[in-house]
This record gives sequence, C-alpha cells and structure tokens, in this order.
Amino acid sequence: MDSCRKGRPWGKLVKVDSSETVLLFDREYTVGRKKGCYLSFPASKLVSGEHCRIFQDESSGLVWLEDMSTNGTVINMSKLVKKQTHMLQNGDVIHFVYRKSEPEQSKSLFCLQ
Repeated sequence: MDSCRKGRPWGKLVKVDSSETVLLFDREYTVGRKKGCYLSFPASKLVSGEHCRIFQDESSGLVWLEDMSTNGTVINMSKLVKKQTHMLQNGDVIHFVYRKSEPEQSKSLFCLQ
C-alpha cells in the first residue's frame, strides 16, 4: 500500500495469517467501513464507518489507538470502548471485529510491529 512513499515508516501493521503489510508513514490513520478510511473494511457491517484511529504522538513517539466505534476494538483480548485510547506496543494484536461466538467474524486482525 505504501510502497511508493519516500522515507522510513515508523511502524507497520501485519495482517495475522497473511502476508499483507500496511506500512505507517503518516502521523494518523483511520480504520473503518467508510471509503475515506486509510484501512477500509467496506463489506463488514460490524466495523463502524469510522471505527478507530491509530496515531503517533509527535513529541514522544508513542503510538496510540483511539476507539470511535459502536462495537469496540479488541487489543490483546481486552476490549476498548468508544472514546477510550490505548497505547500500542510492538506485538499488540488488534481485532477491529471480534465476536467470541463467531470466530469467522474475527478476520480484521492485525499485529503492530
């Protein structure tokens, strides 16, 4: 996705059980069902239009995820709710969709590296 950009990415999201990688160059990324989201899941009705944002704090370099969804975002099996932020670290596993009773719905699974 970002292979044409110049410079060095500050991070990457790796889709679990896949070779798909999303390099992170900009300070902020949105995830959701809407077309304008950087990481878009238009076919998933469980993903909100603007589900969450992942951003890097310029001064500290820390990476954060802010949930903006109806259904929540799961990080390392802990659920975030709307307006909650969580500091991300290498190896964190992020489910944009997670249903214990429906494992096939847990496809939006990425790992921060």
